[in-house]
Amino acid sequence: MQITGKEIALAVGKTPAAISYLKKKHQEEFSLLRLGVLCKKFGISDEDIEALLLLKNRGLHKSAVVYGHG
Repeated sequence: MQITGKEIALAVGKTPAAISYLKKKHQEEFSLLRLGVLCKKFGISDEDIEALLLLKNRGLHKSAVVYGHG
């Protein structure tokens, strides 16, 4: 999913320059902000993300058991 710095800036009330600075100097925070804006844009709730993480963790556990690591 693509989203521009300008879209992020509009969503959070900042300038595109501020978002660009954040992306360059604080990459982890930028990634979280980008993820949040994408979730808002596509109507993905916190509960949806938690459910996906739960499914992912279950899948990782099953893989570990299958390969003898669990």
